Amino acid sequence: MSVADFLPDDLYLYRQDAPHAAEARPIGQGDVFVDIPLVRAAQRKDRHPTQFTAPVKSGDKSLGIVVSHPCSSRSRSTHALKESVLLAPVVRCPDGFEAPWTGYYEYFPLPGLREDIDYVADLSAICPVRSAYLEGQRVACLTDKGLAALFYRLAVNFLRLDRIPDDYSAEAERLCYETNLWELWTRRKGTEEGFQAWLDEEFEGEALEDETGNAVLGSEERFGISRRAGLRWHYEEIQGELEQELDQE
Repeated sequence: MSVADFLPDDLYLYRQDAPHAAEARPIGQGDVFVDIPLVRAAQRKDRHPTQFTAPVKSGDKSLGIVVSHPCSSRSRSTHALKESVLLAPVVRCPDGFEAPWTGYYEYFPLPGLREDIDYVADLSAICPVRSAYLEGQRVACLTDKGLAALFYRLAVNFLRLDRIPDDYSAEAERLCYETNLWELWTRRKGTEEGFQAWLDEEFEGEALEDETGNAVLGSEERFGISRRAGLRWHYEEIQGELEQELDQE
């Protein structure tokens, strides 16, 4: 089994050669950034062998992809990005690594990422990057299927778990649903704040349908769960609730 078995044709939800892609979309796992400082492994100083220095790569050829899960990269109380998040450097695809992308477990393929050139995320060189340096520098976001493929590659590289459990796809879908709604909220309100609290409110429920298949207004049956808990199974209904609320403002 190789990553090609899970790498979708629609890998990118957004992709452009120059920043900034998807301005209203909150930063999340699987987002690719350019011109960001990437710290490399520390080296001893020649004249001071007890001291170390860490080289930093930057500039328009310095790309990285967020590998931190949102639960790790954002504050539990404010939901704002933490001071730094983990990114894997994104580099030109090495010679000999091509579809169907077998071997090279430390690489996650990003075909056609920029100027139709193939790149890879180097999972062996993950490093922290200050969140402030990501502002306005995004060039790509993954689809839910692309995110599931990234989960698979992370598992294979770090655990050699050469299969993709169903919950990889389920978690990727859930994260994308949440971020899609958050992006809608941010675009309309001009701020990320307030969305997570709204998502934790009770889900109004799914409306009954009449004989023609149309929803009957006011027939919603509450399930006693939050919108967050019902997101995977009732995404369209929750999206409708959000759009209705935003239209009323």
